[in-house]
Amino acid sequence: MTKIFVDAGHGGPDPGAVGNGVTEEYVNLNVARYLAQDLRNAGYDVMEYRTTPTENVLSDKNADLRNRASMANSWGADYFISIHTNSSTNPSAQGAEAYVYRLGGEAERLGESILESISDRLGSINRGVMAANFAVLRRTRMPAVLVELGYLTNPTEALNLNSPAWQRAVAEAIAVGIISEIGPSI
Repeated sequence: MTKIFVDAGHGGPDPGAVGNGVTEEYVNLNVARYLAQDLRNAGYDVMEYRTTPTENVLSDKNADLRNRASMANSWGADYFISIHTNSSTNPSAQGAEAYVYRLGGEAERLGESILESISDRLGSINRGVMAANFAVLRRTRMPAVLVELGYLTNPTEALNLNSPAWQRAVAEAIAVGIISEIGPSI
């Protein structure tokens, strides 16, 4: 059975971005929980880093990031998906984007599939897949994608990101993107 590790970014002492009255850690957690359920319903074996605001979150941010990757590696995950929301000094910045450790491989293809699904299903601007030296991407031993769902600092996107219906819909879009790239769980 294909194993997918779902990481709700931030949490505990690290709330992540805040914009227009919306806090990233809660958006990430809600979307990650919906995503995990969608993937389980599709037959995948899923492990979640946190299912509450503070579960598993370490007070030292660097230790926490190492712990997320270590848990996925120890569990033997086939894929790692980290859920985040973005912010910018420009309130008109908008769209979804994804990050991978290196371009040109399976992680990039997975990120592209996820972004295409989000764009097709929700009308979000697809800002593309980029390489980044983020700890959870660098330290994981499986294809890993960090998805930025949209910008909390954009008033319209903040309304969406804070909406339970939109959170549910974007989780479903991510699941569809994953399934269409990696195929059914075996």
